[in-house]
Amino acid sequence: MKTVLFFLLSVCCGSVLAQTSLKTANAHWPPWRMERADGSLYGLEIDLLEQLGARLNLTLETKNCGWKRCLKHMQLGESDVMTGLYRNAERERYMIFVEPPYRTQQHHCFYLNKNHSVKLTDYQDLYALKVGVQSDVVYFSPFDDDLRVDKHYAIDDQALFRLLRGGRVDTVLMSCAEGDAYLQRAGLFLYFNHAEYVHSTERPVYLAVSKQSPLAGRMEELSSALKAIIDGGELAALFTKYQIKKRD
Repeated sequence: MKTVLFFLLSVCCGSVLAQTSLKTANAHWPPWRMERADGSLYGLEIDLLEQLGARLNLTLETKNCGWKRCLKHMQLGESDVMTGLYRNAERERYMIFVEPPYRTQQHHCFYLNKNHSVKLTDYQDLYALKVGVQSDVVYFSPFDDDLRVDKHYAIDDQALFRLLRGGRVDTVLMSCAEGDAYLQRAGLFLYFNHAEYVHSTERPVYLAVSKQSPLAGRMEELSSALKAIIDGGELAALFTKYQIKKRD
């Protein structure tokens, strides 16, 4: 009888009893998520997950992975939660998006070489410039499909700034948060700044829960905790901690 009772308790309550950790497999994407030497992650979004975990009595466990592999972890339920997500129908097949979004706008900056005199105060100025962009990255409309802009492609941020410093392009484009973080880490603010023109797009950014995770049964609790962190100023404090301007 005791054996049967133990088995029933294990089946009925195992998922609840087992959930002591909050697992996230996420991609290195400064300044939101950055990898340590041991493969764990830190950054604004990781701090946000730690605060959420504390409110739900869960200990955060992090793992770095490539973006596509991270999405696979969510599909299989190997990861409970993921950050930095745009909402679409494909992802909603295997994720539940947590309301409210913790960022609502995306800002793109055009970085310039301080030693060069380049005018860039509005979108129209781009037509007279060579613009460095990263391959296979979607920026904003109408820029992505604008054939009048002379675009030069590079593999990553480092390669883009190398082109800019060498004078092979007049400006390079990337998200303001990403570009500022790269220049800060590389100590390159002496050489580059961004133009007066900054393009801002209304684009909500979410965290989401795998439908295979035990956390999927706690969405109301998770949403309330996230809203409390935003309304209580804790998220704003994280922006200050990581020196990310509020525009980002």
